[in-house]
Amino acid sequence: MDDKTPGGWGVFAGLILIMIGTFNAIAGIVALASPSRLFLGEEKLVILDYDRWGWVLIVWGVLLVVGGGALLAGATWARVFGVTLALLNAIGQLTWIGTQPWLSILLIALNVGVIWGLTAGWPANRATAPNSPA
Repeated sequence: MDDKTPGGWGVFAGLILIMIGTFNAIAGIVALASPSRLFLGEEKLVILDYDRWGWVLIVWGVLLVVGGGALLAGATWARVFGVTLALLNAIGQLTWIGTQPWLSILLIALNVGVIWGLTAGWPANRATAPNSPA
């Protein structure tokens, strides 16, 4: 296995980032097309404008998909980018916990899995001895 090819946890993290990014982009499209489908309770989520929120979610989703794709492609900067995106996305999911608690908890757990996969789950010998057997 060469140094650029992601290992099992790298592939997991990349695929999960792509999946979470797709979820966020779909939520953004829903916010633009039909904001009543966001299942918002009264005074549970603070949004100033559904159109802006929709575009923020779409752009954020695209960033997550790009980060996941870069991880799968083996880009060297993608690990730090992926950890940063997963951390910010997990924190951002707290805004939905009052209206969609199970979905928020699931997405936070997936983000934690991505962070673990890109930090503790990454083989230490890949950086020092790329030609050694894994």
